Amino acid sequence: MNYKIKRVKDGNGVRNCMIVNADTGIPLVYPNLYMSVVFRIKNYSFSTMESIANSLLLFERYNTEKKVSLFNSLHLNWEVLVSENGYLYDLMNYLSYKKSQGNVIDINKKRHITEKSLYFKIVTIENYIKWFIDKITFNESNNYESICRAFDFIKPRIENAKNYNIENEEKALSKDQENTLLNIVGIESATNPYAPHVRFRNNLIIKILLETGMRGGELLNLKIADFNYKKKNLCIVRRPDNKDEPRLRQPLVKTLERQIPLSFELTELVHEYISTFRRKQSKAVEHDYLLVTHSSNGNLGYPLTISGYQKIFEQIRKNSNELRNLVGHALRHTWNVKFSEMMILNCNPDNYAFYEKVRNYLMGWKNESDTSDIYNRRFIIQESQKIMAIINPIKHLNEESMNVTNYQKSTRKSIFGF
Repeated sequence: MNYKIKRVKDGNGVRNCMIVNADTGIPLVYPNLYMSVVFRIKNYSFSTMESIANSLLLFERYNTEKKVSLFNSLHLNWEVLVSENGYLYDLMNYLSYKKSQGNVIDINKKRHITEKSLYFKIVTIENYIKWFIDKITFNESNNYESICRAFDFIKPRIENAKNYNIENEEKALSKDQENTLLNIVGIESATNPYAPHVRFRNNLIIKILLETGMRGGELLNLKIADFNYKKKNLCIVRRPDNKDEPRLRQPLVKTLERQIPLSFELTELVHEYISTFRRKQSKAVEHDYLLVTHSSNGNLGYPLTISGYQKIFEQIRKNSNELRNLVGHALRHTWNVKFSEMMILNCNPDNYAFYEKVRNYLMGWKNESDTSDIYNRRFIIQESQKIMAIINPIKHLNEESMNVTNYQKSTRKSIFGF
């Protein structure tokens, strides 16, 4: 028996999802009942409900493959639940890897998903089981405490399994990586992996993300009306539960509304896309969304979907070893690093607080937000290396990795005045 997630939209534009039998389409009773309760009480976003549904879907698949029912798992004692070959460890392995078969795999080994994702799945399943015991069985199993102890025992194993990896900190692109990316998506580039009819659009997408630092959901939510050719700007507008939104997986704006200035070059590219490329797609007249699907014969034009957007970066990852880990959100990190570099080079230190407010506005963050710290990892690492090159004798440093010579030649000081 197999299961899948079905996405639905009601007459008010509110989106939800349910887990159904893939063969019959019949919804599963308890997981969907739980999700309806959670959605009503917590008022989660659709993307969060999708993540919850996906976690419960994997849980149902695991129990089906192992021929274990939820009722049976509740009657396992604590030692069986948390033993090395026990139910929860095996479940964690199943959730951690794309394929989990045969022997138990050491949880400290490299996973196909992040610890954060695994932790979310485990907590979701834990909450579901607790709800099931409390509301469905009325704690008849007398194992509520045992289940709680088992999950409390297992969750720290996920958090402690994290290995420090500096590549995970440096989410922004280096200048070389940025140049490689722009070369790849160049419309006439010999290494461009895209079909001719989508090259202009994909090139435009990369340039919008690099120049504005907007999120992928904000990009896909853009409408032609949000673009002002005369004023050379784009407006980020929140449209939750839009009745006219045809995509079941609605791209959402998670930040504050704002106007983002555009360069002359990017303004002209957006205008050219609207007037030349978008208008050739027959379905594009049915809506106002800026970015659309394209075909060589012009019979498409639907709003670009989240999966379609993700495939753009998937193609780049497949065709460039240097960009093998590229995701769209990395360009938002890249924008923030460039903003920090510009601020240090050109601004009076007395005005740094003001320019942080400018950053927060352009990113759609609250005025006093410190979210920029998350996006500035690469810049902070670069500055720390520069400071260490000054503090420590040069002969003790690896000049190749630290690039000390270039630091000495540079006229720019560090953010700490060195």
